Amino acid sequence: MQPNHWRPVRAHLHDPGPGSGAGLSRGVIALLVVAIVAVVMGFCCLTEGLFEIGLIATGVFIAIGARICQAREQHQALYRLLQQIDERQT
Repeated sequence: MQPNHWRPVRAHLHDPGPGSGAGLSRGVIALLVVAIVAVVMGFCCLTEGLFEIGLIATGVFIAIGARICQAREQHQALYRLLQQIDERQT
């Protein structure tokens, strides 16, 4: 029988999963609120000449936030897949 190589990795991974009410931590939420406030304040202070650049910057901010959410979902899916593989081997 081959040794189970997933055991040490599994000890370091923690995925509460979507069913356990897992969300973003308080620190992440606080940073998101600060970032949103900064974007809104910056957008309100734009001059007419910088309005287009402000729209582009706001779009980039939204795209970065969306990518962070997508990466979190992919990480959770990968963890669940690794967990299923580990359960099949035991």
